[in-house]
Amino acid sequence: LQEWELVVLGKLKWNLAAITPHDFIEHILRKLPLPKDKLLLIRKHAQTFIALCATDFNFAMYPPSMIATGSVGAAICGLQLDDSDSLTDLLAKITNTDVDCLKACQEQIEAVLVNSLRQVRQQEQQSSPSKTMDELDQASTPTDVRDINL
Repeated sequence: LQEWELVVLGKLKWNLAAITPHDFIEHILRKLPLPKDKLLLIRKHAQTFIALCATDFNFAMYPPSMIATGSVGAAICGLQLDDSDSLTDLLAKITNTDVDCLKACQEQIEAVLVNSLRQVRQQEQQSSPSKTMDELDQASTPTDVRDINL
């Protein structure tokens, strides 16, 4: 059955090998001057941003390389590992993209993150109506984060 499926796909000239933003992350990270101990964290954040982009239709028109580059840039800026101007210029040079387009993509990724965090926070508040606003605003542990400023 699989052999016949391959014959049909071959005759229809369908290419099922899709290129995704995840395919570009390693290539981009290798060319950036980043501390080796932070690469895993940056990769994880970039993959999260890419997954977040897949949930928003606004990113359908961006090529996978632009989404990957914007996600890596947003991850590095969010972790405060580099200043954004020199990083954006370097990322644009690495991927041969326009700096302004890359900045717009990165800003859009960060905006999607902010909106997603707001939705999660609203859902948490709606799911626990018995708690007062003071209890919601107080952190229960030192690592409990309530507000994230990007």
